[in-house]
Amino acid sequence: MHEFRWMAPIRVGFTSSPGILDREPARYRTFWDRVADRASDRPWSFPRASSTDDLARIGWSKAAADVLHRPLEVVTGTLTAADVPAFPDLEVAELGWTLYDHGVLLVEGRLEVAATATAEHWDDAEHWEQAVQDAGRDLTRLCAELEYAALESILAAVPDHADLLMLEQVPVGEPLWVTRSLALDPADPSSHDLARRWVSEIDSFHREAIEEVISGERPLLARWLNHVYRPDRGAEVELSWNALKKAQFCWSAMHWIDQTLREILAWSMADHKDISVGSLRTALQAAMNQAQEQLMLMTDIRQQVSRQTHAEMQRFLGGWDYTELLETPVREKVDICQQRLEVLAEERAARSSIFTDIILMSIGVTSVLATAIALVQFGRDAGQDPSQSVFDLGSGSITSWVSSQSMDAILIVSLLLSIVLVVVFIWKRRQSIS
Repeated sequence: MHEFRWMAPIRVGFTSSPGILDREPARYRTFWDRVADRASDRPWSFPRASSTDDLARIGWSKAAADVLHRPLEVVTGTLTAADVPAFPDLEVAELGWTLYDHGVLLVEGRLEVAATATAEHWDDAEHWEQAVQDAGRDLTRLCAELEYAALESILAAVPDHADLLMLEQVPVGEPLWVTRSLALDPADPSSHDLARRWVSEIDSFHREAIEEVISGERPLLARWLNHVYRPDRGAEVELSWNALKKAQFCWSAMHWIDQTLREILAWSMADHKDISVGSLRTALQAAMNQAQEQLMLMTDIRQQVSRQTHAEMQRFLGGWDYTELLETPVREKVDICQQRLEVLAEERAARSSIFTDIILMSIGVTSVLATAIALVQFGRDAGQDPSQSVFDLGSGSITSWVSSQSMDAILIVSLLLSIVLVVVFIWKRRQSIS
C-alpha cells in the first residue's frame, strides 16, 4: 500500500509585533498563557507560553539537538480523520498544522491509499502526484478556514492583543506549494518502479539518486517537491523532515515579505494624488520592520540549530537559491524603502516649510499696508504742523503726493500689492520644491 507525507505553507494574517519578544518577553509569555486558558478545550499547544520550558532553556544545551532561545512555532494543532473530508483514492492518516510568525501557517500530514482506490492507477506516478497535491491543497485550506480562524477569534478577544500581535484580514488563498513525499517499501519491487517514475521527470540528479535510495545508500531523496524516503531509516528521515519544515517557514515568510514590499513600492511609484502619503509611510515602515525582523531571525536560526539541522537546512535553501532569489532582493527592497521614506520625509518637511514661509510672508507684506497708511498719516499731519516739515525744502514731494491720495485708494493698492507678492512667493517656492 502506498503512503505519502506532504507539507504545504499557506498565508494567514498573523505575526507578532516586530521586536516584542525582546522588548517585553514576560508580557508576551503571559499573553500566550491567557490564550492557552481560553483554548483549553482544543488540541492545541502553545510553545511560547510560560508553561513550556523552551523559553527558559540555555542555548546550545544539547550538542545534537535544536535548542533555540525562542521557539519558532507559535501554536500547533492536530485534526483527526473524522474532522476532514474524504478523498476518492486517499485516506487521511495524520493531519497537523503549525502557526509561525510573518503569516505562515504550515500544514502537514500523512496519506494512505484507500482500499477503494482504482487498481489501474496503482503504478501511475502522475495520478498520485496530482491526487496528493489536490488533497494537500484542500486540507491546507481547511486548516486555514477552520483552525486558524478559530484561533484568530480567540486572539482578537484578548484585550491587549493589538500591543503584541498584528492581525490582518487576509482571505484564504491557495498554498504556496504542496511538497509530496513517497514512502518507499524496500521489499516491494513495484514500489521501486513507482519511486523511479515519481522523480524521473525532475532532472538527471534525481534519476541517479533514486537508485541510491532503493539500494539503501541514501535514507531519502528530498530536493524538489517530489520526495522519496525510506520508512526503515526513521531517525534520518525525521531529521530531514524537521529541517525541511524550518526551511519552508524561512522561504515562505521571506517570500510573502518580498511580495508585500513589492506591492507597497508599486504604490509608492503612483501619483501622490491617488494615495495617502501618510498611509504609504506607515505601510513602508511596517514592511521594513517585518523584513528586518525576519532577516535577524534567520541569523538566529543558523546560529542555534544543531549542526545536522543546519547542514540540511542549508542544503534545502541552497538548492532553492534562497539567497539569490529572496534574501538579497528583500535587502535591496528594504534599502529602496528607506530611500522612499527619506524622500517622503523631505517632501513633508518642504511642505511644512511652505506654510511657515507663507505665514512669515503674510506678516511681512502687511508692513506694506502699515507703511502706506503711516506715510499718508505723516504727510497730512506735516501739512498742518510746519514744525514737522521745517527741513522739507520745496514742494511736490512724495510725502505730499501720497498724503493727498484717497485712503481707500491707498488701502486697495496696498492689499493688491500684498496679494501679488504672496502669489509670486508661493509660485517660486513650489517651483523650487518640485
